[in-house]
Formats: sequence, C-alpha cells, structure tokens
Amino acid sequence: MTGVDIMRLVDELCVAYAKVQVAQTMAEYTADPEARAKHLDVGRYWSRAGRALHRTISGKLDDALTAEAAVESFLPVQPTSSGEIAFRARAEGDRPVVVRLTATQALAVGAHLTAYAAVGLDRTGGKVADVLPPIGAAAPFIPPTFIPTPAPAPAHAHGTAAPQPAAR
Repeated sequence: MTGVDIMRLVDELCVAYAKVQVAQTMAEYTADPEARAKHLDVGRYWSRAGRALHRTISGKLDDALTAEAAVESFLPVQPTSSGEIAFRARAEGDRPVVVRLTATQALAVGAHLTAYAAVGLDRTGGKVADVLPPIGAAAPFIPPTFIPTPAPAPAHAHGTAAPQPAAR
C-alpha cells in the first residue's frame, strides 16, 4: 500500500468523523423523537465505519513503518559532524534508513548488542571466544630510562636567548 492509498483512507476517516458530528448535532437540535432516533442511528453507523477505518489505517501504518532493514555493507556506523553517531541500513525497496544516536546512546546500544550477542551465541552452542579475533602478544614492557634535559637558557632583556659558551 502506498502513501497515497493511506491518505485516501485518512480522508475517508475524516469524512466519517464529520458525519458523526453532524448526526449528533442534528439529533441534539431535533424535537421529533423519530428524527432524533434516525440521526443517532446514522451517527452510530458512521462511528462504526470510522473505528473500522482507524483499525485499517493503524494496521497499514504498522506494516509500512516496521519493515525490516539490513545493515549497510560499507561503513554502517559513522560519526556525524554534530557529534552524533549515525547507524545506516537499507529497508525493503532499497530505502535508506538512518538511526541517529547520541554518544551516550551509542555506547549503551553497543553494550546491549554485545551482551545479547553473547547470549545468542550461548543459546546456539557457540562461545564468545570462538568469534572474537585473537589478541596479539603485547610488546615487552621496557621501562623508560631517565634522561635529564638541560635547563632552558635565561632570556636577555630584548627577548632573545643569552649567548651560550662555545662547546670545547
């Protein structure tokens, strides 16, 4: 169903709502009991029609807005110039979908994804260690040696460095 089709249903819903309002107003201002009953019946009919249209529209919108999306194959997660994180995917019909997250939200989503991936692996018999890339051996720790640096030369009154004695 296209957006135009959904808008036609919305138009029909608006017409039904207007007809309910007119029927109720007419029933309020009609002195004749038979005419009042007829207006109330008309109002109930359009009210039922409106509820049915509302259910139809809600279902169509749910179907249209909850389509599955596949993660982009090239650079699916990117930082934006505004400091947000953009997660890119493609929905049905190759429609681009972008989810923008703050840095805090991105960290939280990443933690949740990691935890759920571990649970998913566990449920299927996999192990987290089997899927993670190996960590290479770290370079041996060599403590830095202390090398004293010469003190800076005092400045002359004119802002230039004082002349240094020649090295022998």
